[in-house]
Amino acid sequence: MLQNLLPFVPYPFVGSDEACNLCGSGQKVLICSTDRRLKPLKTVACTDCGLMRTDPMPTEDELNAYYSSGYRKDYQFAGSKPPRAHIANSMRIAKSRMAELEQWMKPDKKVLDIGCGSGEFAYLAQESGCIVTAFDPGSDYLDFAKKEYGVDAFSSRWEDADLEAGSFDIITCFHVVEHLRKPVEAIAKMAEWLNDEGVVHIAVPDMRPNHKPSFDRFHFAHVHGFLSETLEAAALKAGLAPIQSHLTTTSGLFAKPGSSHTTLTDFPSVTQSERDIWSIVILMIPSRRLFSAANGPFKQAIALQDGDAIF
Repeated sequence: MLQNLLPFVPYPFVGSDEACNLCGSGQKVLICSTDRRLKPLKTVACTDCGLMRTDPMPTEDELNAYYSSGYRKDYQFAGSKPPRAHIANSMRIAKSRMAELEQWMKPDKKVLDIGCGSGEFAYLAQESGCIVTAFDPGSDYLDFAKKEYGVDAFSSRWEDADLEAGSFDIITCFHVVEHLRKPVEAIAKMAEWLNDEGVVHIAVPDMRPNHKPSFDRFHFAHVHGFLSETLEAAALKAGLAPIQSHLTTTSGLFAKPGSSHTTLTDFPSVTQSERDIWSIVILMIPSRRLFSAANGPFKQAIALQDGDAIF
């Protein structure tokens, strides 16, 4: 556990060399070599589609060990029970999510909340009259959700969740997909659980240039990084289409093609849906807004040589 917290000390993992989960390419460019703890952690972007990932990718066993023992302490400086500050912040976010989904969250709608954490959103959805099912791979915060809020929640990874196909009107997945080794397959599972006229709400951190410094934008828990274009491409590959014509942020509503919520009736190829994703990623590097000395604790020289970013 201490090794996870100490700056400059590598995380205790070996990982494996993985191809891009979105397009299958092995081509990549290094975009950052440290994380928010000032620890060595390489993040690369696929040069064919722009999806960012940790490289090497932690194995399933390594991630399971991390989440079972050190995640809450390392990522949130919290113990087995959610602290009051966490509960207050989660409730604030949950209320914002409910407001965003107000037109969908009607009484008797069947809602699935994936990665429910301490249960604030599931609780509010339940209070609104929805029939809520929730799950989370952790157990400590899940126990709090069940005891404090009385939500119908169970402990499971998404791969192991035993849920009936086509059984949900609304599926929500808030800041979960970036934690997963196989995000496209996870979104495909959401499409399987969704009914033909249902909607899925997915939100992930937006990795476009912003005010945050470089060391605050990467962490061992986030093994993938998305732009709106790569999130949309991942959803399309998984069998879901955005309700609006194209995503403009990394938070959006998706439905099955052919439903009344989207005009898309067939899927474009992954190459078509990527549009100019890589051109967006490549512009992030020389702009110096994302990984520059002004934003980060170190002076990071940025150059492009033979297709590689040198840090």
